[in-house]
Amino acid sequence: MDVKIDLSNKRTIGGLILLICIIAIVFYSPNIVELTNPTVCTIDGVCQHEERVHLLTELIPVFISIGIVIGVVVFFFMASRLEKKQKDLQKVTEALVQFLSKDEKLVVKKILEGDGKVLQAEVSRLEGLGKVKSHRVLQRLLDRGVIEKESFGKTNIIKLNKDIKEILIEKK
Repeated sequence: MDVKIDLSNKRTIGGLILLICIIAIVFYSPNIVELTNPTVCTIDGVCQHEERVHLLTELIPVFISIGIVIGVVVFFFMASRLEKKQKDLQKVTEALVQFLSKDEKLVVKKILEGDGKVLQAEVSRLEGLGKVKSHRVLQRLLDRGVIEKESFGKTNIIKLNKDIKEILIEKK
């Protein structure tokens, strides 16, 4: 049996190992500092505590640099995954939009601008759509299960189907 690990899984595993190492360093570094604290105040006329403070002061830029490097590495791992997810989302969106007519695309675009829901009155005000035409377009989308209608006073709220909304609108 041949087991293949793709590059994204290797990056995920590498990122998890890096995260575990960072957590271990954060938890154990105070213990290491405490164990290496000087027990006497002066040796040969030199204050050991002042020497310790100077050492820690000199190490601050090193710690900052290490933090920046870790941040860049984590960004590298996460950016590639986000980029892949965005490309996949764009392909799905383009495939879905190809099955819509020109008027249906206008309506879906308006719904997407409204974060997945819009008033029916706003749809009827779209350029090139009147009340009757927008009603017919909405009915076609409703029949195909692309949208859902919910009564709201004297008008309706038009919402994307939950499954389609999850695909087209990223979660915040």
